Amino acid sequence: MNLNFSEEQRQFRDSVARFFADGWTSGDVRAYGRGEGDDRALWAGLAELGFHGALVGEDHGGLGLSFVDLVLALEEFGRALATVSAVETVVAAWLIGRHGTDEQKRRLLPAIAAGALRIAIAHQEAEAGYDPDGIATSGIRTAGGYVLDGAKILAPHAQGADCLLVSARTDAGLPAIFLCERTEAIPMARHATLDPSMPCFAVGFPGHQLPADSILGGGPDAAVLRDMADACAFAAAAMATGSAAAALDMAVAHARTRVQFGKIIGSFQAIKHKCADMAVALDAARSAIYYAAWALSQSPADAPLAISMAKAFCGDTSRMICNESLQIHGGMGFTWEYDLHLHLKRAKALEAAHGNATWHRERVASLILQAKHNGSAGL
Repeated sequence: MNLNFSEEQRQFRDSVARFFADGWTSGDVRAYGRGEGDDRALWAGLAELGFHGALVGEDHGGLGLSFVDLVLALEEFGRALATVSAVETVVAAWLIGRHGTDEQKRRLLPAIAAGALRIAIAHQEAEAGYDPDGIATSGIRTAGGYVLDGAKILAPHAQGADCLLVSARTDAGLPAIFLCERTEAIPMARHATLDPSMPCFAVGFPGHQLPADSILGGGPDAAVLRDMADACAFAAAAMATGSAAAALDMAVAHARTRVQFGKIIGSFQAIKHKCADMAVALDAARSAIYYAAWALSQSPADAPLAISMAKAFCGDTSRMICNESLQIHGGMGFTWEYDLHLHLKRAKALEAAHGNATWHRERVASLILQAKHNGSAGL
């Protein structure tokens, strides 16, 4: 079995990395966070690369790739601190391709592949925690369709989206994902968050009317909600790992040039040990997300466990690496002008997104106990 990435997969990663290096600087990140810039050029460039249609089948105008093909590129999103709007749209495309009706696929997937449709995911609720069972937003069937009623929080880039994927409970209490066109009738308010370069919004649905074909897949299905949550958690883990890699590179570069007590600080054993520990942890995190990517693509039964393991470990690792990198930089690392704090903030935001480490560890324990109870040979 060949566990290496193919040349095509590496080339796709390299194309995305070069595009970010040429067209998305830390100045762009800062301006975007202040609301003084936008990501339209970024979005258009990614469309030219085919990123938006990476997980869309060729029959709908996409590249027909898998998460294994995409995981290296997702790391580059974290490394470049790029807006996550494109990533959420790609996740939505995968979800639509996996669960959508034929009509939903024909209507939505070609537009996503062409870069003409932005999708944001509105799932988190103020009182629900990370457990899907806590969802209180309702989608009640009416004669003409559905009435969506409730409120979501921490929906990234929701204000700039064309369509929202909204988790809700139907009349029967079953979970469903609703396709909701963003209109002025949907109130939104931007949160004041730790990472302003990843703007998140509170979104209200005060009796919002939706057509009868609004449920992704045609009807309530807990598997759709689970797949959406898992794919989002995987993407967050991959981006956090990329951001950690950038922080490590910054620490190593600083250690090679900073002189203290007449010596390069990289020659000090304490600094060497920190850099080595960070490098080992980063490689372990990459192994976790690569396996999660494979499970999502090739072994759906293993995906929930693999993703929760990756999300918990990568969240811890990204925080540790950013913190240690800051320590290696000393006082300079704490300055507003230095870019390291941007990665620290993004890592913290992604660590909490789609389930923090504590929640995912509890899920790992639950899945293992359940498999043991069911007599799974794999555990």
